[in-house]
Amino acid sequence: MRVSAGFRLLAVTEGILAAGHAMAFPFLAVYLSAHRHVPMAWIGLFLSSSMFVASFSQVVGGEISDAIGRRKVMTLSLALRAVLIGAMGWAILSEASLWVLFLLHPLGIFAGSFFHPAARAWVADFVGPSRRMKAYGILRIGTNAGWALGPALGGLLAGASFHKMFFIAAAIYAVCAAVIWFSVRDVPGVARSVGLDGMDFKAAAAALGEVNFRRFCITTFIICMVMSQLVVASSLYSKTYLGFSEAQIGLLFSVNGVIVVLLQYSVTKVLEGRRITSGLAAGAVLYGFGYFFFGFSPSFAAAAAAMVVVTFGELAVSPGLQALGANMAPCGEKGRYLGVQGLFQQMGNAAGIFLGSNAIDLISPRFQQGPWCLVALVAIVASLGFRSLGRRLSPKQNGQYDHEPPPLLQKSPETV
Repeated sequence: MRVSAGFRLLAVTEGILAAGHAMAFPFLAVYLSAHRHVPMAWIGLFLSSSMFVASFSQVVGGEISDAIGRRKVMTLSLALRAVLIGAMGWAILSEASLWVLFLLHPLGIFAGSFFHPAARAWVADFVGPSRRMKAYGILRIGTNAGWALGPALGGLLAGASFHKMFFIAAAIYAVCAAVIWFSVRDVPGVARSVGLDGMDFKAAAAALGEVNFRRFCITTFIICMVMSQLVVASSLYSKTYLGFSEAQIGLLFSVNGVIVVLLQYSVTKVLEGRRITSGLAAGAVLYGFGYFFFGFSPSFAAAAAAMVVVTFGELAVSPGLQALGANMAPCGEKGRYLGVQGLFQQMGNAAGIFLGSNAIDLISPRFQQGPWCLVALVAIVASLGFRSLGRRLSPKQNGQYDHEPPPLLQKSPETV
């Protein structure tokens, strides 16, 4: 697959953004718990509420990107996110009231979430249905290259200076906003209008009237409850019950990122042309097994091995969700449909963080591994949901072939 300069730039930019994000935010729960003595149940409520509020920005971001273009939305999102992350660094440095952090964090996630539906729609504008699994897989490589580096650096900084992590992350977001603005170009004519009058939230809500898309969104919600255990719940559990240091927690996340960088392209190449829902179902099962064994890990090596299994689930699920969402969207409504899907994805993340952290607080004192048994059960439910959905989709929607030339060849000379 030939890769355009714009696509390469987006992949590199997402990797840099991931490094900045992973340097700071996986350790926010640790900071609140260990340094500000916030109970784990309250941390879970705070972080999940932030993601729940921000989930609606997925719909807004998708609608705006269809109305005014992808580039403008991506740039604005990153610029606002940079300002708000910098403000969080100041709040930590000055030991401001916790309420300042409780306000800034959801605002930052809300602004930052505009970026994702716009970026995914940008890729869908350039790549046909049968090749989107591979395209989103390549983006995952960029993202996880940053994810492999960020937590390790964050773990080293966390012991001495939490605020520096947020200042560095803010600078990274600001630089990436400038790069996107000056270097990425939209497909000509992709926007429905020259202004925000092209937004139609009633039409976005009506997308759920399509039965298969609604089934997909519900199953996305379920699997994202499982996927969201990677950062908050696993870090809290590792610190409280497995006795890992911040550096070891960062290394666990880096194991995840390194594997994605090394194997994502190979896995998506194997899955290319096959039913996307089959890969999603298999990935959900791997998630379940991985988290189950993580809960019972007797050592750091065992936890790292369990994280490897979790990562293999991620290799199939993450690009598969994005590709399937884009394939189910009608022409001219990619941003809208990916935004609605993103709403369910973020709400699943929020629910997973809230339930996971509270399960560790309430269940683990009585049955330490209990929360991870529940996570495994939810993963199996998601797997069954994807198998059922796969029987209802057309081969083209399911990524098996694409009779039409990719949109890019119709609209732009670049090739992805």
